Amino acid sequence: MQGNYFIGERLQAPKLRFNPSSLQASHRNAHRGLRLYGPYDSQRLGKDSVHTALIYPKSLLSLGQNLKEWLTNGYDSFGGFQSLFRIPIQFVAERCANTESEADIKREILIVLGESPDVVVLLTSQRNQGLYAMAKAILLGNGIPSQVITAEKLQTSEQVPWILGNIALQIYSKIGGTPWTVMSSSPKKELVLGVSRALDRQRNFVVGFVTLFTQDGDYQFLYSLSPRPTKWSQLDAYRNALTELIIEAYTEYSRLQGTPTSLVIHLCKRPGKYREIAAVERALQNIGSNIPYAVVHRHDEDNYHLLDTSHPTYVPEAGIIVHMTERSALLFLDGRPPDQPNRLRKKRGVPRVLEVTMDHRSTMAVNEFPRLVRQVFEFAHVNWRGFNAQVIPVTLNYSYLVARLVAEIGAQNWNAVASSGVLRDKAWFL
Repeated sequence: MQGNYFIGERLQAPKLRFNPSSLQASHRNAHRGLRLYGPYDSQRLGKDSVHTALIYPKSLLSLGQNLKEWLTNGYDSFGGFQSLFRIPIQFVAERCANTESEADIKREILIVLGESPDVVVLLTSQRNQGLYAMAKAILLGNGIPSQVITAEKLQTSEQVPWILGNIALQIYSKIGGTPWTVMSSSPKKELVLGVSRALDRQRNFVVGFVTLFTQDGDYQFLYSLSPRPTKWSQLDAYRNALTELIIEAYTEYSRLQGTPTSLVIHLCKRPGKYREIAAVERALQNIGSNIPYAVVHRHDEDNYHLLDTSHPTYVPEAGIIVHMTERSALLFLDGRPPDQPNRLRKKRGVPRVLEVTMDHRSTMAVNEFPRLVRQVFEFAHVNWRGFNAQVIPVTLNYSYLVARLVAEIGAQNWNAVASSGVLRDKAWFL
């Protein structure tokens, strides 16, 4: 801040890349980029088709068969799975359960396991927490991601093409595909970890972790498994789990890309006195590395509002940064589309402001902070949860989804999932 004024700037949305060998295969719109170029890893996915099992109750027989047809051949503006991802979806099993009871659905799940599908699609009439947790636990325990779809989402015909597109995107990501990457604004070989939390049924916070890194200027997803179902309140267990994750991620990064030049940790809340910093320092000491690190935390800031009085909606353009101090900034991730003055934002109201802060105990130079804020902005554009997904950095969104799924299926079922290790390079949690 200078005098009575804050210094601000607006970032341009980063380019999304759809081919690792061509800088020309890029677009700022994910859906259009996929239609033009196909997915980022289409030449190295290693599959001729996506082997899919479909399960639905007898009461949804007609809709289940429609869903199969729509994903295969398309519906309205959705051209089908292959039109976006350049690979056919093949239904190797289709099972119709007598009822939607947990017992009947479980029976069909156990049957389709014999077909070794890449993914299982489960159609239900509505969200059933018990059924959901049972299905996820069995399938993840066998190394198979799943896609649960409720019939109510497919009732509005004009929304069906967009919903099918999001379903296809999640399926491709869950089997280990990379739909697109974000072109990084920095050439640094940086290892980035996301840490977030979610409440379980006993109102305990469960922690989730994800790891990303920079490769040839692109952000890549590395892996997502929490070492154990760690609870936030268990100081030693949480600190040890984060230490183990940093060591493992550093080792894996070094094997794939060479030694990282820096480490960044994105936290969903302010770091504790004896938690994250202690874990980072212990991990680096164990590794024998002195690379600089930064612990960056965020929260939705209710004390500030950002308005654009020059526009009739008062909604600013996305990508605005307001620098508060040398270690703190306000970031406007959502907003009206930039450079399109006549196009209005679909959602109502003014989006919330994100406060981003670099902890003072970080060893990274403070002049790196503006780059780290830009990195948070860029991570908000690599969200594979949907083409119209919430604008939030994937480091925090993905780690939250991991934590939420662990909480939903129960810690008692998680060890089998984590110990198998076969899901670590897949976005199974979407």
